[in-house]
Amino acid sequence: MMALASGFRVNTNTTSFHTYRSYSSSQAGLEQNIERLSSGLRINRAADDSAGQAISQRMKNQATGMRQAVRNSQQATNYLQTAEGGLNQIHGILSRMRELAVQSSSDGLNTNDRFSIELEYAQLKDEVSRIANSTTYNNMTLINGDRAKGIARTETTPGTADISATEIKSFSVASNVATGDAFEFTSVSTNSITLTNKTTGEEQILHQPDGAGFAENDVLNFDDLGITMTLGAGYDGIADNDDGFTITQGDFVTMQVGADNDAAHARADSSDADHSAVTENRITLNISDATAKGLGISDSQVSDLADSQRAINALDSAIEKVNDERGNIGALQNRFEFAVSNLQSSLQNTEASRSTILDADFALEAAGMAKNQILTQSGTAMLAQANQISQNVLSLLK
Repeated sequence: MMALASGFRVNTNTTSFHTYRSYSSSQAGLEQNIERLSSGLRINRAADDSAGQAISQRMKNQATGMRQAVRNSQQATNYLQTAEGGLNQIHGILSRMRELAVQSSSDGLNTNDRFSIELEYAQLKDEVSRIANSTTYNNMTLINGDRAKGIARTETTPGTADISATEIKSFSVASNVATGDAFEFTSVSTNSITLTNKTTGEEQILHQPDGAGFAENDVLNFDDLGITMTLGAGYDGIADNDDGFTITQGDFVTMQVGADNDAAHARADSSDADHSAVTENRITLNISDATAKGLGISDSQVSDLADSQRAINALDSAIEKVNDERGNIGALQNRFEFAVSNLQSSLQNTEASRSTILDADFALEAAGMAKNQILTQSGTAMLAQANQISQNVLSLLK
């Protein structure tokens, strides 16, 4: 009777319950193994690993942003290559124009000879502007000044007139000149002009070495300050310590080259010698004006000896400007190549880290599935045996 009280209970089959619990655990483990092996993922829902799921999603967003940043950088490279191609053609034309100016500077030519040279010179000058205006990328003009900095003519003394187009016909601003910098003519005479950057305190003096004085269409290249200008007929109306101009921002193209937003607006102008000013994720492309007017040669001509001499000086300045712009574009292209390389490396590392968190270990899951299959099969058999225990009590009633 004691054996019956301790081992033969009909209403509660404890052995069966224990066996069923073990069987259910093995069955759940087997289902999880199958799910992970079929999906290839260790985390198929947040319940599998809530922290791991959150981390993997953040990494996924980061990797997606990096892929797009790579495409942005490659697009920027194509943009710069298109601009550099246009500048290369303009450089060739300027070289030919200088050759014509040198030819026209010879006293051995008659009027008809110079007229023929002037015809070709004028056509080439028009072609420079045509190329600058027609060099486009995705319907955006690149080298006609739309992406360059400009100037706002100002006066120091309130109520006086701004610098007029009869005084300074045109301005060209290098990309490394900061937007908002204020310039002023601090000294103007027949044979010298001093321009001062009132923001930085830098100044540069240009002299007319032959004592003939400056004249209309003379190109003044304040290369230390990044300013080039063409004088008009009334340049002598510029007042000392009164007339000036402020640098304005052009319609720049900004490229996102990082996966994250950056509150600080990074700027690496195509002519910026100090690339250390750039922050992480945004680069602004600023390409100077390469039209005939922007290069300071729109009013140049080779119709006589004096004009030819002035044209040579203007063309030398224009060629130097184009060379500088091409060099800086090349440097920026190299920078984008390094940006792409860095992004691809970061993307690879991010994907590897995400895989460690998210992906299933197939060897481990296969071993686990084999174990759980055996436990499930044996659990099924043992559950059947456990369910038979209560049947044994009937033998006591015979």
